[in-house]
Amino acid sequence: MKLWTSPTEYIEIDKGRDVMSSEIAIRSRSMDWWGMFGYLPDPDPVLEKLGQDVSVYRELLADAHVWSCYDSRKSGVLSCEWEVRPGGDSKADKAAAELCEAFMDGIDAYQVIVEMLDAPFFGMSPIEVTWGADGKYWLPKKVEGKPPEWFVFGEENDLRFLSMENQTDGEILPAGKFILPRHHATYLNPYGEKVLSRCFWPVAFKKGGFQFWAVFTEKFGMPWLIGKVPRSTNDGDRGRLLSSLSQMVQDAVAVINDDESITALEFSSKSASADIYENLISACNREVSKAVLGQTLSTELDKGGSYAATQGHLEVRADIVDKDKRMVKSAFTQLFGWISVLNVPNAIPPEFAWYEEDDVQSDRAERDTQLKAQGVRFTPVYYQRTYNLEPDDFTVTAAPDPVDDTATPENGGAFAETDDDAADRYAARADKESAAAMDSLLSPVRDLLDSVDTMEAFRDGLIELYPDMQPDAIGNIMEKALTAADLAGRHEITQGIDL
Repeated sequence: MKLWTSPTEYIEIDKGRDVMSSEIAIRSRSMDWWGMFGYLPDPDPVLEKLGQDVSVYRELLADAHVWSCYDSRKSGVLSCEWEVRPGGDSKADKAAAELCEAFMDGIDAYQVIVEMLDAPFFGMSPIEVTWGADGKYWLPKKVEGKPPEWFVFGEENDLRFLSMENQTDGEILPAGKFILPRHHATYLNPYGEKVLSRCFWPVAFKKGGFQFWAVFTEKFGMPWLIGKVPRSTNDGDRGRLLSSLSQMVQDAVAVINDDESITALEFSSKSASADIYENLISACNREVSKAVLGQTLSTELDKGGSYAATQGHLEVRADIVDKDKRMVKSAFTQLFGWISVLNVPNAIPPEFAWYEEDDVQSDRAERDTQLKAQGVRFTPVYYQRTYNLEPDDFTVTAAPDPVDDTATPENGGAFAETDDDAADRYAARADKESAAAMDSLLSPVRDLLDSVDTMEAFRDGLIELYPDMQPDAIGNIMEKALTAADLAGRHEITQGIDL
């Protein structure tokens, strides 16, 4: 076999085709695979230094800011709508889609999505599927997320369960039993990248900052009370005064001798010193926001933040939400594939699809309303394309004649006439009005023609007659004529459209 590595050079492979169809760089043959256990340790650097498993990251969710970002990222996905889309148009394809829809209706799909969305925070989120017979169908009866620290990966990156019976290698899991949403998983790190790993040290420093800030506030938040006694005062009297000062901090009263005095000492720079701790905590919160949401302005208002910057940050968050949606879609689509293979093996499996409710564009709807009031009628194709409608979502009927606002069913008007009837009626009305207006405009011309003997005199008379004509009336006649012609053209085009 020959491999073409340059336009003029070929390399002969002595081992034949087998070498091209097998893996060479595998974990069992690499120098960094120790083989102390039968599974691959989690390569997360924070967990490696702490000597703990991924459960340590759950404690971070007790932090208010971490939880806010955690909930915000999940809510971006959970607020979207989803549906089951058939994989094809055949009867089997539709039957498989209906079966998957029935399955989704029978479980708490919202809770399953919530558990899948833990994958970005913990690297992966194993979801166990418990199957059962439902009449003639074999469907999942329970779909439930399990703690990721219970699972490891073998040297072939195969998911295994660390059970009491097999704590060294882990139990090999059967096919069709677990779906595994993962976040940026690679061959080197099949456990996935953990967002909370990026939050661990900012939260740790933040807790330290709060602790020191509390001590600082307690120490410098109130003035220091200083008791002054004569130099010859013994230790017992000094201790008594000290105890009185301690009580005075709480009760604001004290009894002292007439040769003793109390003064209060305040620190003018204490607010500036306290800002150090506040800035540290704010910096830690910003790091958490960037790690979870990719930006800061959707959770905090930075000083000097502009509207454009805020919009840009929200777009970054939207991209992250879209990434999470693709992860959930892939997991559910895999599960739908298993359901289809077990129950409708000749069908193309359906897919899980996200969609957002499209609001009708108010500005375009307002423009279309104004055009319709002027006599314009739109085709069904236009409504489908502009407002994202399906052919069976609507019917097209004509509105009352815009020229005659008094038209009603009682006086002979029609609210639901066809487009071609409306076009004919509008054209007839336009012709009638145009003829009357044209007759009034041509009357002076006829009078001039009757009063002259030569064409030269008629020409000169037209020039003098022109200032008396009404350009607005002529323009109105031309507008009505052009509208009627446009309606007639639309009527010809839409004759073949079938709603």
